[in-house]
Amino acid sequence: METVDNIVGYIFLGVPFVIFTVMNYRILFLSLKKAERVPSPAPFIGGVAGAVLIGIITGFKPGWLMLIPLIIDPGSIPLLVWFIICIIWDPKR
Repeated sequence: METVDNIVGYIFLGVPFVIFTVMNYRILFLSLKKAERVPSPAPFIGGVAGAVLIGIITGFKPGWLMLIPLIIDPGSIPLLVWFIICIIWDPKR
């Protein structure tokens, strides 16, 4: 029964990763093709769902593996840039 739960969990995280990543690439392509801004309704969901999926699969041990889906999804790139800027310019460091 635990295997079925794992498979269902992987599907619930993997499907949004694939769908939203493809959607973000489509929106990126359309915005480059039309040379106008086409907003994405949910830019971060694909990368975040993929990062959580990789974290669950690997047991959150090598944390850098969770960056791979965030880098793959173009909607998550601004999130990564914002996170890096916040770490670099943290006033409490």
